[in-house]
Order: sequence, then C-alpha cells, then structure tokens
Amino acid sequence: MRLHDTPIALVAGALALSPLAAGHSLENPALGGLQRRAGAGSKCGPAGGNAVCDDGLCCSEAGVCGTGGGFCTAPGCLLAFGPACDGNKRPSGADTSNTPRPRFGSVPFGVDVSSCTVPGKLALTFDDGPYIYTSALLDLLKKKNARATFFVTGNNAGKGAINDPNSGYAPILQRMIAEGHQIGSHTWSHENLDSLTPEFRRKQFVYNEIALVGVLGVFPSYFRPPYTVCNADCYAELGALGYKVVNYDVDPKDWEDGGAKSHQIFTSAIDSGRQSEYLVLAHDVQPFTVDGFAEFMIDKAQAAGFEIVPAGECLGEPESQWYRDPKTGAARSARGAGPVEEPEPEPSKKPDTTPTGTGGVKRPVITPTPVPTFKVTELPRNSTSTAEPTKGSSTITTAAAATTTTGTSTGTASSQETGAAGVARPGTFLGLLGLGAALVLA
Repeated sequence: MRLHDTPIALVAGALALSPLAAGHSLENPALGGLQRRAGAGSKCGPAGGNAVCDDGLCCSEAGVCGTGGGFCTAPGCLLAFGPACDGNKRPSGADTSNTPRPRFGSVPFGVDVSSCTVPGKLALTFDDGPYIYTSALLDLLKKKNARATFFVTGNNAGKGAINDPNSGYAPILQRMIAEGHQIGSHTWSHENLDSLTPEFRRKQFVYNEIALVGVLGVFPSYFRPPYTVCNADCYAELGALGYKVVNYDVDPKDWEDGGAKSHQIFTSAIDSGRQSEYLVLAHDVQPFTVDGFAEFMIDKAQAAGFEIVPAGECLGEPESQWYRDPKTGAARSARGAGPVEEPEPEPSKKPDTTPTGTGGVKRPVITPTPVPTFKVTELPRNSTSTAEPTKGSSTITTAAAATTTTGTSTGTASSQETGAAGVARPGTFLGLLGLGAALVLA
C-alpha cells in the first residue's frame, strides 16, 4: 500500500504509536537538533534515520535495537546508537583521562613503528586476547625460553571485561608480566578507529587503560590499532596520549584460511636473510596458532639465531619504559606494581550520540556450541578510508547462547540464515566457556 493511498488518520495513528513519534527524542546538537529514539525491534543507526536506541538497548550491526549477544557484542554493535553496547560499558576503576603523559624512551610517539632496531632480535606479537588459548601459549613460550608481546583488548567478542573477576583473565595478564612478556593496548572493544568520532576513539584508549590498571597497577605506553587502521587524526590522538604505535613487518596471516600460507610466509621471511631483526604479527585467539604454528615460528627463528623478545626490547627500550604510572604518567615497570582497586565510578552522563559515519565495521555476530574458533582478518595497513572492510572474517565463539547466529566464515561450507539482530550471515560458529556470545570481526 502506498502512502498516498493511506487515510491521513491512519498514518497519524501509526505515528502516535511509533517509538520514533514526536516527543520520544533526544537533544543531539551534533546531528542538528532532536535525535529520534527507538525501542526494541525498531531500526536504529544509519539504517534507521540515525535513531538512537532507548537506554538499556543495543543497536546491532544491521541497525536494529535489542539486547543480547546478537545486538550488543563488540565490535559489531553500533556504539553511537546503542547505549548498552559492550563497547560503551565503562570498566570499574579510576579514570585515567587526565593522567599526565610525559615523553620518555627512544621510540617515537604517535607514529607507525613497523620494524625492530636491535639486530638479532625477533619480536613475536599476539593480538586480540586474552582468550581461552592464551594460557597454553604462555606454557609454550616458557618451555621454549621465548618472551612475547600481547596487544590485548578489554571487552570484545562477548568474552567479558578483562578486569571482571568473573571473566578469569586477570590471572593470565598477571602471569604475562611475571614471566617477562610485554602487554600493549589493542583498544577496549576492537573497533575500526577510523569509523569513530574523536570522543569514541578516546574512550577506546582510556577504557582499556582503566581496566589494565585494575589488573596490573599500570597501563601500557605501547599500542596497536585494530586491523592496523589509524588515520592521521587517530595517530595524532595517540601521540597526545603518549602511545608508541607498534605494527609489524611480517604478517604470516594465521587468521586466513586456517593458516594455509602461514608456514610459507614465515619461512620465506626468515630464510631470505633480508633483515637481521623482525616484528611478527600473530593472534593468540587462533587455535591454529597456539596448536602448532607458534612453536614452528619459535623453532624456526631460534634455529636461525634469533633471540625472541618483546617488542619493546627489540626496539631498544627497557621494560621500565613499557608502561605508565596511572597517577603520574611516568615510566614505570609493571613488575611489582600490583592491581589498583578503586570504587565503582559515579553514574555517567547520557552516552554520546555522535554518529560514527558508516556505523562501524560490518562484523556478523555469534552463536553457541562446544568448540571455539576465532578468525581475524587484518585490513590494509594505515588505511584512511572509512569504507567497511570486506576481506575475510574473524570469529570468536562461546557457549551459552540460546540461538545460533551465523557469520562469514573462511573455507567452511554452511547454510545461510538470519540472526536475531537482523543480519543474514553464512556459516555456523562454535562456542565455549559460557561467556555468552561469539563474534565475527570483519
């Protein structure tokens, strides 16, 4: 039925019942005045006329308001339009926003650092954890007398916040420090930073700091952008916050096609002899990596005469310059710092509703079953585009969801169905640990 065929009284009645009706709105100067509010099941975000979900609701990647993993899991949930998105949940602890950021060390701040500087050193770096495989990786590193860097996320993929005692990740992070590994920040909820406004980007940096202080007593001065995507404004903001941005010069693609090319890529780099030091990207959320590939890289590198060390060491900085004191911002060792217990923050103001442009990166959501998988797709380095990435997919799965939501999968035959958040996704994912839901990172 076309609108001009509909009686005016009927249209008026429908509008009066709609959650987007006049009077159900939010003042938002960034959007030019009143911003419409949307109830459960209603459209939100760019697909819904930039409507913002009511408090307590999330805006799914497909632009539908609701609750649960299919709607709220980061990074698929649209932060600017879903107040209850996991990525909008501030961790408990003291705010680090106003912590001084003095400069120290030899590594530059706020620029792309992609190569080690100390000959004979090789840095293995692992992104996206901690996760259920990380402890096994730590066992391997200890056995092989190798030390690594972990660029950690705070609350993504439905795994729970890293400083939440119920998530079980705090002891893993503390073990990393005790065994000589380095921890860097990989943001709070693994968003594409180029798709966010400056305020939302800042929350991604600061929220992870707050959580890490609660676990370690310090926060990192080293950072890696998710998907290694960070435009000029993003780098400037990271520089102002005193971050040394470390990327990589070897990507074995352990996230792609089950690591089909990983052995060849790593072997070619080491055997080429083109460098006397390397910075290597990998992921401790990948069973392929933890179940054999990490050991292959360690054995190959050590046989070639490399010492496997954290990124900070391969860049010539001592461990005392890898972290900041949460109060003074001065360089400080993480060893012996200890977690900082702080009271819950006071209730915050209404969430920022500034739009994210494209609404973030498309990442289908998750589902339950007993076996975990986590596929991570990296985007082109230093991209300044806000277009949604389309190459590959990433998945972390967990157990306790009540329905099966599907997501893009690499090399897996599957049927297609539409999840509760309104997204049609091919592929069925598996889950573990009762963490709630699983996620596909585009």
